[in-house]
Amino acid sequence: MINQKKVYSGFDGLDSALDYMRYGDNVVWQISDVGEYAFFARSFIKKAIEDGKNVVYFRFDQAQRLDEPAEGYTIYDLRASAAFRAPWIAFEEDERLTIYDIDITAGFEKAVMDISDIIEEEGAETHYIFDSMTILQNEWVADFMIANFFVVTAPEIAKTNSIAYFACVRNHHSVESLARIREAASVLIDVVHASKQMYVQPAKVQDRYLPTIFLPHIVDIDDPNMIKPLTNGIELSGYFAVVGKNGDMDGSQNLDNWERFFIEKRKMAKDENEEDIRTLCRMIFGSDEHILDIAARNITLDDILAIKARMIGVGSIGGKATGMILSRLIVARKLPEVSKVLEPHDSFYIASNLYYTFLVKNKCWGLKIKQRKRRGYFAIAEILKEKMMEGVFSDNIREQFRRMLEYYGQSPIIVRSSSMLEDGFGNAFAGKYESVFCVNKGALEDRLLAFENAVKEVYASTMDESVLEYRLQRDLSAMDEQMALLVQRVSGSLFRDIYMPAAAGVAFSYNQYRWNSEIDPKAGVVRIVMGLGTRAVDRTDGDYPRIAALDRPSNRAIQGEYPSDFAQKKVDVLDLTVNSHSTLPIEEVSDRMAEWFRDIMIERDHRREQEMKKIGIDRKFIYTSCDNILKNQKFLVDMRALLSAVEKEYNYPVDVEFALNISKSGEFVINLLQCRPLQVGGSGLRVLLPEVADEDTFFRLNGGTMGGSYYSAVDVVVRIDPKTYYDYPYNLKPAIARSIGQINQFYKEEEKVIMLLVPGRLGTTSPELGVPVRFAEISNVSIACEVSYEGGGYLPELSYGSHFFQDLVESDIFYASIFENKDTTEYYDAGFFSEKENILRLIVPDISADAAGIIGVYDVTGKGLHIVSEVTSGRTICGYFNAVDADGNPCID
Repeated sequence: MINQKKVYSGFDGLDSALDYMRYGDNVVWQISDVGEYAFFARSFIKKAIEDGKNVVYFRFDQAQRLDEPAEGYTIYDLRASAAFRAPWIAFEEDERLTIYDIDITAGFEKAVMDISDIIEEEGAETHYIFDSMTILQNEWVADFMIANFFVVTAPEIAKTNSIAYFACVRNHHSVESLARIREAASVLIDVVHASKQMYVQPAKVQDRYLPTIFLPHIVDIDDPNMIKPLTNGIELSGYFAVVGKNGDMDGSQNLDNWERFFIEKRKMAKDENEEDIRTLCRMIFGSDEHILDIAARNITLDDILAIKARMIGVGSIGGKATGMILSRLIVARKLPEVSKVLEPHDSFYIASNLYYTFLVKNKCWGLKIKQRKRRGYFAIAEILKEKMMEGVFSDNIREQFRRMLEYYGQSPIIVRSSSMLEDGFGNAFAGKYESVFCVNKGALEDRLLAFENAVKEVYASTMDESVLEYRLQRDLSAMDEQMALLVQRVSGSLFRDIYMPAAAGVAFSYNQYRWNSEIDPKAGVVRIVMGLGTRAVDRTDGDYPRIAALDRPSNRAIQGEYPSDFAQKKVDVLDLTVNSHSTLPIEEVSDRMAEWFRDIMIERDHRREQEMKKIGIDRKFIYTSCDNILKNQKFLVDMRALLSAVEKEYNYPVDVEFALNISKSGEFVINLLQCRPLQVGGSGLRVLLPEVADEDTFFRLNGGTMGGSYYSAVDVVVRIDPKTYYDYPYNLKPAIARSIGQINQFYKEEEKVIMLLVPGRLGTTSPELGVPVRFAEISNVSIACEVSYEGGGYLPELSYGSHFFQDLVESDIFYASIFENKDTTEYYDAGFFSEKENILRLIVPDISADAAGIIGVYDVTGKGLHIVSEVTSGRTICGYFNAVDADGNPCID
């Protein structure tokens, strides 16, 4: 309900025609050019200032300001009339008028949130003027995003009992978007003019009525206060003649501005130019200039139109989809022979703007605004997440989903996050958002429902605690983070009732974790598994993906007594019997394979079998290390060439995700699924390793680290004692991880260099393998060490390539693995801090006595404890010393 308190427009005739404007009104002017809008907006502002009202002008574009005349707007010619002989009103800031320049280039969310904050701060009965919403097309392109802008902003105006003027240019917006704007507006007025004739026709006036209110009204140019309804046929015929010239019935309004733009560019295909290509790339790939440079060098208009043809919704396709496309284009352009072994892709892209439309349609935007505030950042997220899972899609979007599913038939697909900031330079968001497999089995409507739920699950994952923490740590919490989606056919083969590729994994153009001095870091490295690649990017509990340097694949990073000790014994598949992603023992998977496939992928541990026979156990021990794939020289050569070419074009190390399918004859195809800049750790500091006596040394390593050359003083050491942790009850072990999180939080505001040492795997979900911390619980740690304890079966795992390790690298956390009995560990003194004071209870006062015996916290600030790692030799020392650089100068803490 609109407030009944009258607001004056500055024109007496307009006030009479509308029965006045009221607080709570959102007034939309549909205009032919911005000059018409300025004609009415200036009087509104002048009157408000005269009446002592608070006035705010939201400015979108310096080039089309309302506060100064501009060429090309015919309405300014009316200044020759008597009514405009007075000087123009200067929009200068004073105690009654505030001008806010809104950065629309920062994206929809940032602009809307900034405006929302301003409206809340300005308070009640404020008079607002917005620049023409049509200007937003310059950055946001899509009409429905402009409708979204109005639909979420108008209630903010009404809620504060204020009033606002908006405008949109006629014939520049789709009928559908205008209908949404009309529905949300309280007053909608059409303005048309020709020569010295100007007309206004109220199309909607909410909660008031006069017999002539919806008739066209003529504006007396010499006296704009004289605005009267047209009531006779002669006057009406003159009005409709002007309306016809303004093109109200233009059929192009049936199309969104996005569609009209691409139709125009398709017609101009023969006149392709660099400027057009870059404009289109910006629309589809986003605004990262580095990415746009890469795209401009490798893409054609036909490539762009092919992407557009597979888009659902409008806007960017996001970081993950962009990386996948660009890497494929680079290989096709630079390596035509390697391109022949790339499996063609037929992905679809659910564009980024659909995410915001989904939030607006399902009335989630109010919660989104509250969640963006400091108090609601985490508290509101779970509520918003639940609300998103209950949301629905429009009939139009659902029909596009159906057509896509009909195209895929019953081939399995995966719905993957592809946010605007994901997989870019500096922020990978690795493993933060959900990816959801759809087995895609059953009737079309059942498959549609499963697909919609998958989309909503990925959308809802934007509110996951780990995502919010990640954004907060990187000062991204206020940035536009629209969620686009990449829908991919799952690459693989059917083995009776399971579906999977032969192998999958991640490959890196630069090997940061060199476990042997003979390995060339620039040759690259792969982390590969049999089956779906989820086992390659997650920290697999009790299982070991194969890590292989591409120049020396037979040089194993870790070896046990038997070949199967540190090998893969479980396989991720799509299980058609239960319609879901499943993890199966390798024996069950092997039984479903053709014999030729089994011969390539399955390996037997004959040594272990012989030992078992000695004690009366006769059974097969099978495993996989993808050894036959890594013996295929063509695969190694092609993968190295691919990584090198993409790295060169990116001018930056890269990592890619891939799937591999093989034939009986040994031929293979690579499906390039994803590509992103590789976050490389290390300070680049060149240091000389000092000579340190054993009594002053905590540990000395030769390899087994990740993070490049590194030097730092250490302020706090947090150590989990392996034996007491092993003896601690299994069901209580997660409490130790939570205590680490409390220690992490305690030091959050202090600039302390924290070293953490844990037995076995860091971040595992299985306490029998290590300490199940979440990354958010070690986010303030600078140095993370995994320590072996053979008495409890705890072993560090080289999880290079997993999402957890991606977090370590992005956060500049130096990593080291410390083994009891291995060549990489030259020296380790587990009791180095036994004489130091344990300050745990000062940080976690309510910890139990048993748990307190497991965790040691030692403050060594200013005591001279340092760690230094030299990347060339791979050697690392931690102890009491001071290091010097290659020029003999002391390294500065």
